[in-house]
Order: sequence, then C-alpha cells, then structure tokens
Amino acid sequence: MNDSRLKGIAVILFGILLSASSAEMNRTVLASWSDFPFTLIGIIVGIVGLVMVFKSNKE
Repeated sequence: MNDSRLKGIAVILFGILLSASSAEMNRTVLASWSDFPFTLIGIIVGIVGLVMVFKSNKE
C-alpha cells in the first residue's frame, strides 16, 4: 500500500470517530453553544478519505 491510501484510511477512521461521538462531543465540549453538526462533518471527512483511497496515482 502506498502512503496516500494509508492516509485515506486514517481520514476515513477519523470521520467515523467524529460521526460516532457527535452527541457526546456536543454535550461535553460545546455545552454552552448550540449543537454543532459533527455527524455531517464526519460524513464529509469520510468521503474525502474514500477519494484519497481510491484515486489512482499517476507516478
């Protein structure tokens, strides 16, 4: 595996972490602020990770 694919897998895992912990993060980190859409950001980060994993390298 090349470096770009490993970084993409790491980004996908970070997106899953954001999506799974969104309720707890809103409750603990942003208690005085309105709910921040961590789930939506996690989905977007996961999509970016998928693009990184499946793009072809022209090297």
